[in-house]
Amino acid sequence: MNKYLKFIAVLLIAYSILAGLLIPLSTGVLSVLPRSINTGNYLKLELKAYNAQFDSAVPVEARIRLNPSTALCATSIEVKSPNELQLNFAIPASKLPLQTEMKDGKKSPFPLLEMVDAQNGYTSLESVLFIEQKHSNKADTASFCSVVPYRSTDKTSFPFLNILEETIRNLFYHVPMWFAMMLLLFVSVIHSILYLRKPQIGDHDNKAASFATVGVLFGIVGITTGAIWAKHTWGSYWSFDVKQNTSAIALLIYLAYFVLRSSFEDMDKRARVAAIYNIFAFATLIPLLYVIPRMVDSLHPGMGNNPAFSKLDLDNTMRMVFYPAVVGWIMMGWWMATIAMRIEALKIKKMEQDT
Repeated sequence: MNKYLKFIAVLLIAYSILAGLLIPLSTGVLSVLPRSINTGNYLKLELKAYNAQFDSAVPVEARIRLNPSTALCATSIEVKSPNELQLNFAIPASKLPLQTEMKDGKKSPFPLLEMVDAQNGYTSLESVLFIEQKHSNKADTASFCSVVPYRSTDKTSFPFLNILEETIRNLFYHVPMWFAMMLLLFVSVIHSILYLRKPQIGDHDNKAASFATVGVLFGIVGITTGAIWAKHTWGSYWSFDVKQNTSAIALLIYLAYFVLRSSFEDMDKRARVAAIYNIFAFATLIPLLYVIPRMVDSLHPGMGNNPAFSKLDLDNTMRMVFYPAVVGWIMMGWWMATIAMRIEALKIKKMEQDT
């Protein structure tokens, strides 16, 4: 069983690493200038893009959506370089039907810049500029163009996010580590409970310690990859964000579990005290990682008021790599825990032979 587990785990991890590194990012908008304009003016929008191959021979469509059904289409588009465009818009001298708030009260993504061409696919940028309404007269409907779905290219790519850029690939390594850690520590605490119920049956203490060892190892790797990610997105490896602080505290609590185990020579007493402490450590893990960070403001996605990856960010292409990575690292962690169990069993057997 372990042979197949190891083979599948290695296969899934190898796939997630290769696909996660080799699949390119989709074209994204890095910057636009200007960022504000008054109604009635002519807008020359200077745009810089990432991973683009604009070509004057390949027509580009562009529009600024004011609401779900109304848009201003570019009157002309000039290709400055493979990564730079000038988009020209005629802003009507009238009050624009700009949607500034969604039905659920959240901030509207409009005005939304949308572009598409056969070479780079679909690209968008929310809240592209601030439009100051200098006029109160009703706009002529002839000034607008209808909103039709843009057809993107069929090329396989990951979504582009301005803040993350290429570091979005860390999702395939950082997050699966935490998923695997939580499962391994959960299995560990189950074995601790089973040991306290029936200490004479099974090798639950050894299993609890082995799963906890690999779980904490994955947690250390997870917090390290998170620090590297934070360096790029937040500006420093450690910003003392609440999620970083509580994660470090949780790992320190679990590291104390191993210190506690090493402080007892009597194996039965060590197993009993360690099992009790393991239950306490797992009980503190949930509020430290998932409750407290949600109660206060946090830089970490999914915590506080900071949104996590949405269905627009974690698209189908990313799911094709992310889910195999999660399953692969969980299976790898399980296999590593079985190795640790066998090593500990051999140590105990040797100790018994020596005595």
